[in-house]
Amino acid sequence: MKKPYEIEIPDGADRVLLHACCAPCSTAIVEWMMAHGVRPTIYYFNPNIYPLEEYTIRKNESKRHAESLGLEWIDGDYDHAGWLRGICGLENEPERGRRCSRCPRWIIRRQTPLCSLKTIIFARFPSLPG
Repeated sequence: MKKPYEIEIPDGADRVLLHACCAPCSTAIVEWMMAHGVRPTIYYFNPNIYPLEEYTIRKNESKRHAESLGLEWIDGDYDHAGWLRGICGLENEPERGRRCSRCPRWIIRRQTPLCSLKTIIFARFPSLPG
């Protein structure tokens, strides 16, 4: 029986495409996955970070962390303008408001095509809240 907050690994899955917004947010889940035989491929994509310099700092740390664990790391490219279009009309929402529920859907739509580009079949598309 699944315990509260326990991650269920799909049968036969040993690879996961994991969206990460920064290294500190992804560290615990990445290490948990690896301890349970699942090797995540990190998809770094966090277009709501502004300015570009801050995005670059976070991106570089995420890449460094993935490389230190021997994990594949994919750069989702910086698209702040696209993110602004995606949340249009919700700019003044508070943190954890309606904008925050729209953002993950936008991110998942951006990462789904990655699966067809890879020879790996990814079982899940988990995303870490930023």
